[in-house]
Amino acid sequence: MSNLRFEVHDSGSVAQPYYWRIVGRNGYDVLARSETLVRKEHALEMARLLKTSARQLRFEVFRSNAGYQPWSWRVWADNNKILISASETYTSHSAANAAAESVKGNAWSAEIVDKTRSAASSSARW
Repeated sequence: MSNLRFEVHDSGSVAQPYYWRIVGRNGYDVLARSETLVRKEHALEMARLLKTSARQLRFEVFRSNAGYQPWSWRVWADNNKILISASETYTSHSAANAAAESVKGNAWSAEIVDKTRSAASSSARW
C-alpha cells in the first residue's frame, strides 16, 4: 500500500471547476496541487500520467520566494508544461528533494480517488 493518494476535487471556479492533488495516506498532508482545469477528465488523466510515468518525468527542486522555507519542487510533463507543483515549501534543498523523490518512487502504487460532487454517490477509484 502506498503512502500517497491522488485526489480529484471540485475547485469552486465556474470556468475551471477541477483540480487534482497528491496527499499523504493520512489525507491531511497535501504534498502538491495542480492548477485548476476545465474538465475532470483532464485532472484524472494528469494524475494517471504521474502514477504511471513518475520515474520518467522530470522532477525539479527550485528556490521559491517563500521566506524561511525557500525550497520547493515541481514535475514537468513531456510538453514542457508543469504537471504539478509542491504545495509545501521546505527549509532545505535536501528536504524538498526527499519529498520529490518520495513522490517519484511511490506514485506507481498510489490510488486515484474522485472526490468531486458528481462522484459523491459513486465512490469512484482508479
